[in-house]
Amino acid sequence: MGLLDKIVGAVTGRSGNDGNGLSTAQNNLLRQAMEPLDKAAPGLADKALAFVSEGTHEAVLLELQAPHALEPGQLLGSPGRLRWGFNLWNDKPLEAAGKKSLAGRSGFYAAVPADKPPLALLVRLGKLLAAADAGKSLEHPGAPVPDWLQYLVNDAVHASFKDGNSNKHEPAKERAAWTVDLIAQLLAEEGLNETLALQLVFERKGLDSYYQDRLDHLVKNPAVADFMRARPEAAQALLQQLSASGRVQLASRIGPDKGLRAAFAPLMVALAADGSKTVRAEAVPHIEGIAEAERLRLLAALLGDGDTSQRTQAAELLARLPAESTRSLLEAALASEASKPVQQAIRAALNRLDAAGNAQEQDLPEPPPWAPFADNPLGQDALDLLLANRTEVIERARRAAEEEAEENKTQKHKYTWRQKSYANLSKLTEDDMRQALALLNGQLDRKQTEKLRSTEVAQAVTHGNRLFALPSFGPSHLIRWLGVSRYGRSFWFDDGFQKWLGRQPRGSVDLRALAELMQRSSLPIIEVARTALSDYWNTPSATDLLPPECIWPFFMEHPEFIDQALGLTAPPPNTERYSSALALAPALQTLAVFPTIPARWLPRVMELALGEGKTHRPMAQKALSTLPSIGRQVVESLTHTKSEVRIEAANWLAELKYTDAVPALTKALEKESRETVRAAFLTALEGLGDDISPRLAPAILLAEAKKGLKAKPPAGLAWFALDALPAARWADGTAVEPEILRWWVVLACKLKEPGGNALLTRYMGLLDAGSRQTLGSSVLRQFIAQDTRHPPLEEGIAYAQAHAPQRYQSYQKGYQNAKPEYRQYYEADYAKSEDQVFEECKREKMAEYLGSAIGEKGILALAAFAPGHEIVTLLQQYMRDHYQRRSQIEAMLEGVAPGNDPVVIQLMLGLSRRYRTASVQTKARALVQEIADRNGWTQDQLADRTIPTAGLDDTGTLALPFGERIFTMVLDAAMKPELRNPEGKAIKTLPEPRQNDDPAQAKETKALLSTSKKELKQVIDLQTARLFEAMCTGRHWPVAEWREYLHRHPVAGRLIQRLVWLEVDAEGAALQSFRPTEDGSLINTEDDEVQLSDGAQVRLAHASLVDKASASAWTKHFKDYKTAPLFPQMSRQSPTLAFTDEKGLAVSEIKDRQGWVSDSFTLRGAFTKLGYQRAQAEDGGFFYQYTKDFSSVGVRVAIDFSGNTLPEENVAAALKTLSFEDSKARSWGDNTLPLASVPSVLLAEAYADYLAIGQACTGFDADWEKKMPW
Repeated sequence: MGLLDKIVGAVTGRSGNDGNGLSTAQNNLLRQAMEPLDKAAPGLADKALAFVSEGTHEAVLLELQAPHALEPGQLLGSPGRLRWGFNLWNDKPLEAAGKKSLAGRSGFYAAVPADKPPLALLVRLGKLLAAADAGKSLEHPGAPVPDWLQYLVNDAVHASFKDGNSNKHEPAKERAAWTVDLIAQLLAEEGLNETLALQLVFERKGLDSYYQDRLDHLVKNPAVADFMRARPEAAQALLQQLSASGRVQLASRIGPDKGLRAAFAPLMVALAADGSKTVRAEAVPHIEGIAEAERLRLLAALLGDGDTSQRTQAAELLARLPAESTRSLLEAALASEASKPVQQAIRAALNRLDAAGNAQEQDLPEPPPWAPFADNPLGQDALDLLLANRTEVIERARRAAEEEAEENKTQKHKYTWRQKSYANLSKLTEDDMRQALALLNGQLDRKQTEKLRSTEVAQAVTHGNRLFALPSFGPSHLIRWLGVSRYGRSFWFDDGFQKWLGRQPRGSVDLRALAELMQRSSLPIIEVARTALSDYWNTPSATDLLPPECIWPFFMEHPEFIDQALGLTAPPPNTERYSSALALAPALQTLAVFPTIPARWLPRVMELALGEGKTHRPMAQKALSTLPSIGRQVVESLTHTKSEVRIEAANWLAELKYTDAVPALTKALEKESRETVRAAFLTALEGLGDDISPRLAPAILLAEAKKGLKAKPPAGLAWFALDALPAARWADGTAVEPEILRWWVVLACKLKEPGGNALLTRYMGLLDAGSRQTLGSSVLRQFIAQDTRHPPLEEGIAYAQAHAPQRYQSYQKGYQNAKPEYRQYYEADYAKSEDQVFEECKREKMAEYLGSAIGEKGILALAAFAPGHEIVTLLQQYMRDHYQRRSQIEAMLEGVAPGNDPVVIQLMLGLSRRYRTASVQTKARALVQEIADRNGWTQDQLADRTIPTAGLDDTGTLALPFGERIFTMVLDAAMKPELRNPEGKAIKTLPEPRQNDDPAQAKETKALLSTSKKELKQVIDLQTARLFEAMCTGRHWPVAEWREYLHRHPVAGRLIQRLVWLEVDAEGAALQSFRPTEDGSLINTEDDEVQLSDGAQVRLAHASLVDKASASAWTKHFKDYKTAPLFPQMSRQSPTLAFTDEKGLAVSEIKDRQGWVSDSFTLRGAFTKLGYQRAQAEDGGFFYQYTKDFSSVGVRVAIDFSGNTLPEENVAAALKTLSFEDSKARSWGDNTLPLASVPSVLLAEAYADYLAIGQACTGFDADWEKKMPW
């Protein structure tokens, strides 16, 4: 090597020529990559290196594929990966070898020169990787290229990066040579078509969607654009060559690139009219960047010459363009179009153009005025608070650091994060707090602001949310702070902002004012758009919290945001990686608050309102409901080629109450052959006031049933015993043909609406009451039986015999092989005997579900009229034993709700207030609200008006006829059923019927008695719980309603006799206390009769609402009358608490029993006894709270303890704090309520619960924190 070569080599890293054109450094990297192969077979690494570097020892490819003790592919780090990093948890030496090889190849790939890559060597490297790994790790995206090339590309652009995550690196710099050009050259080197490189770059059909970004470097590299422009035919051919996922990648590359979009406009428009919904969703927003005239020309060409899918989509896209330029095109195409689906699409497009034209005639009102937010600087009080916050967070961190250091003395694993946190917080200075105040007041420039971007400053500023609670703190300060702490992103999501917003008068916050404030603070106004147009999990949007007039004017000034959310235009390049996208669903919700939907968005919204996608239909229809002419447009869809669209059109017409649609619906019904569509048409006709009774004659129903049963039934319904359905009668007493009932079950299954619809309800109404009950009962019982099938005992025993011995040995070895410090986690299983493990295996097997009926949930629409007490019993048993089957519980609730049975309604009222699963509680609440809305009542009024009587008359007596004798049942003093003979003497049971008694009547009477007893227990339990909640939440009853629905009720009237009541005035002040008596009078503690004013209100009394003398008097009163109160009212006094701290800030938690210790099972028992439920477990199954919901006022009582994990183990536990949460809040932030805002009775009762749970503890332990496992 000459001197010049040495100098060049020193500078560039190349050695001129080591025989293969590589530098010494590159050869060394290749050697490092191959060295681990010697662990498979000695000398294998040298052979592999010789093959790659020089092309010799070709036989090594076969040798690599031979069996080895260690797999060569793993020794090379599994080079075909496009997912996670390379990790072998059970073989760390092998993992280290693989990572060494990966590191060598990573360096080598980075050093490949773009101007003169070693093509032959790279080809050989790819072939070696393929031979070594033999396809074991290869994740092939699906392009028709050789495996060796896919291995090489995967390895270079993903697998060889450290940790196997190219997203953490910069491939454009670290793999500069690895572009489509290099791939094309490699293909050409092997005599293959170089245009296959484009397919390799874009194709993704072989990858899950989560991993499709692993080759993004190839897609985004500028070389792709040049390659496509140089080979336009190859680029155009991708439309036919790529799968849908590949075409998505293609659209995402061309669309944002102005130059490519112009060069390949026909391709882009074709992608926008693609048969795949996902491809269209990616492409359509970008065609707005094509000039309108060109777009029109290209779409017209597709409408005329495209395939069926392209013509259909072209029609939809043309409807989004101005009517004057597209109407004639669409009309001409309709005249010559032969395909019915395309004809339908063109008609729908013309229909949308008509609707848009009508909408242009509807002017929006003048937007209301708005004022910018004031910007008053924070003063000395804010600085004092910030300084105090700094002191407190540092002190708290100091104590935590000391505790951590102390804990480390006795723990094997040492932790330092609390000590590091304290060290960092200790660096906070008073000047930092002054700078923070200057930031809040807008007195810092950008450079100064950057210095405040730290976790420590944020902790001090936000500590206790105290600063945000200052009266002088306003939105300008908050937005400036969020511009630092959240970089201006998603300020709406911030808990501090939500708390500030909650204090503002309704109508005082306008999005236009927020936009002005963002601009004034040099922050992007798209964040204002996101308040209404982004999907915020568990946080209400602007449309939920602000009045319409504070929302829509902003979007009329900035329509581009709704354009983006509707998918009409593409968003600008997003530099904020974690910012949420503007989403379709909230955009429709926003359009629904407009006085009328503007014409520019109407075609797109109509596509959604009557499209094939179900997700956005309801909201799109709601947004369009303000259009006067919308009914006429919907009628057109009654003849759509898709049955689902016809059904949706009929349902929507009924909801719109568009009676002019009756003739069109009637005509469509006469032509309709599909049963589910006919059902929708009949339902709509009746909903619009048309008389459909002639179509419900038994002969017609029988003919429809026979026709329907001839068709293939739903496959999933095979388990249902149609022949076992009970006999039924019409309302006039004539028999119902069995085929009709069978068809109703099949039809209900096909309709998939467990809540039923008007037609099925009408069908059921044709039967007599007894038939409705027996049919409903049969359907419900068969559904539950199918859904709860388990393996038999014999199968459980066989499974245990096969698996228990192995599991027993596993438990033994797991404990014996565990390190001493970990053996506690294996001890419980280790202690199990062989018989116990056998029983464990048997129970596991027998607990498996053999099937599910959820796919046939539609049949539950026929269960609505089953006997109420039977429904309640079956559902309570199901929810107890199968509570994890949430979907089935919700479906059954939905199915039985339309029956309006009082017992069922009371069950749902109870579930809506308190249930272990949030979604079931939400479903019950929604169903209760639907029932209340139908009757024009509140939920509380519904609960009062539907209290079941269990058959008791106004005197509290149930008559039990037994031939000529009449037995009776009444409630005794303890609210227990008491059976009496005709002479009034108490008896235990009904006698056997005499010879002259009617046996059938005697059987019915005994069934009536049994049903009444079951219903009574349910009523008493549910009403007791409801009255207790009413006491805690402070519910008021108007005297007239209280008398009619409670006082005079045969069961509730007896319950309220055991409670003390208050008459209150309009302001809620107590006027007098009283108790109802057995004779219907109202008395006070002196036994004087009292009178209530007709216009007054009453509420349940409580010790916290009366003086001590009154409380003592009422306690004595009940003792004198030897009457046990329904629940304690006068024993739990209000706690003596300060509602503000020494700084005047609101107190939100009680700590009286913090540090009282016990064990987790004892605490669990105490909580459960008082009606508390375990809170939702967090990551890792950890929970630290028990709660009790009072949903009528949106308050959740929360008592914290030191915590436990699922499955629960009995570990040391300590009681912590009592607090109250806003259960209606929908945000991630702190939802804790100030104690002052909690209803006084609820505060007293919860505090008493807190003390009672404390009594279950052994007492306070000053070192409790050190003794807890968490």
